[in-house]
Amino acid sequence: MGYTILITGASGYLGSVLCVDLARDHNIVALDRLTPSEKLRRAAPSVHWEKGDVADADCIDWVFRRSLLRGNKIDYVIHFAAYTDFNKKWQDEYSNTNVIGTRNIIEASFDAGVKRILFAGSIAALEPVPVNMKNVLTEKSIACGEVAYAKSKAIGETLLFKNSDRVPVVVLRLGGVFTDWCELPPLFSIMKMWSKPFIGRMMPGEGLSGFPYLHRRDVVRIVRRIIEKNNSLDRFEVLFASENGCTCQKDLFPAIRKECNINFSIKPLNVPLPIARAVLHGKYAFNTVLKRKTYEQAWMIDYVDRPLVVDTNYTRKKLDWEPTPGLNIIERIPVIMRNFNRHQRRWYIRNINRNDQKYQYYPD
Repeated sequence: MGYTILITGASGYLGSVLCVDLARDHNIVALDRLTPSEKLRRAAPSVHWEKGDVADADCIDWVFRRSLLRGNKIDYVIHFAAYTDFNKKWQDEYSNTNVIGTRNIIEASFDAGVKRILFAGSIAALEPVPVNMKNVLTEKSIACGEVAYAKSKAIGETLLFKNSDRVPVVVLRLGGVFTDWCELPPLFSIMKMWSKPFIGRMMPGEGLSGFPYLHRRDVVRIVRRIIEKNNSLDRFEVLFASENGCTCQKDLFPAIRKECNINFSIKPLNVPLPIARAVLHGKYAFNTVLKRKTYEQAWMIDYVDRPLVVDTNYTRKKLDWEPTPGLNIIERIPVIMRNFNRHQRRWYIRNINRNDQKYQYYPD
């Protein structure tokens, strides 16, 4: 057996697949506030499951002690527990889970002599470069987003940087992580809209909105690579888990539309931003009355046509790693849409559960 690895957020969208994959050759301690599903337990029978909250320092200390009592000192911590919602305003849960929880992980890891903390950062915590500039975002770009989730991730990165002399850290800034069933809220949103005959031609702005994607299988691969390369990494590293560059809506639109219906027009109708903002206000109000959660909100219009374009050259060289050929988002659109067309009920359930943070483990 390899290393002993603590994974937080272990029942979630990313944590669950990491548990299943890494348990093949490592001793995994899995921590989550939720009880793992039977499907997840069966997929990872050797995992030691711990139920608890990263915001509870005593709970974290106990998890480390229990592993030591079993004869397994924790070598690595993969800290993927995080709170997110679609509101711009700060919620108390951001402080509890994303800030206090990260501080608790740092302190417990230092006391236990952990080799490295791997922290799930986010490319969404970066501010887009102005469109009139040719510069792109790099691993050295400072996390400073204005939205609450982005702010919480930026605070987490700062905490880890300030404590990296005590515990080595990798901040892994994730792009838009998708599967062959989509399971990525912003991608799910546009797929739903663009699958409709007429309204499906609507596109806010000029179609330049976008960010870099990465298939969930490649998240597992890059995490493994970080563990393998640990000794060659600096005490504080920021790396990108994404494709190079950016995939914009104008690139996704024709790929999605032609998979929905061969008779659908693949030429979008570009909607002026004031109209798009009014539509989102109306949709939010309508869904609020029906007690439905709304992913799209009016503040998102501020980011239309402001793509997050990244240069992942440093990460690729540092890890000797590349995304898997054939798992690029454009290449996987036919597979995702085939699942949408053939298994709509299952497709919607998986995506709605992901949106509502009620995710249950599904294999890729």
